[in-house]
Amino acid sequence: MIESIDSINEQHSGKWVLLADCEEDENGTIISGRVVLSDENRANIVKQLPEHEDNVTLISFRYAGKISEGVCVFV
Repeated sequence: MIESIDSINEQHSGKWVLLADCEEDENGTIISGRVVLSDENRANIVKQLPEHEDNVTLISFRYAGKISEGVCVFV
């Protein structure tokens, strides 16, 4: 199911998500997508990435929700 980024951030707050079938606005910002994977642990998503390499749709790997002050997130 395609969801807006706002909805994804709300439903998966504090988790890493892998999105497929992403849609962009005129500036290239991803505005919606389909959640394929979601986990609090980034490493769990990274381990499963090879299973999704052949996906020909636009994908995005991101942290959903607000990042706590003093925390740095590297993708």
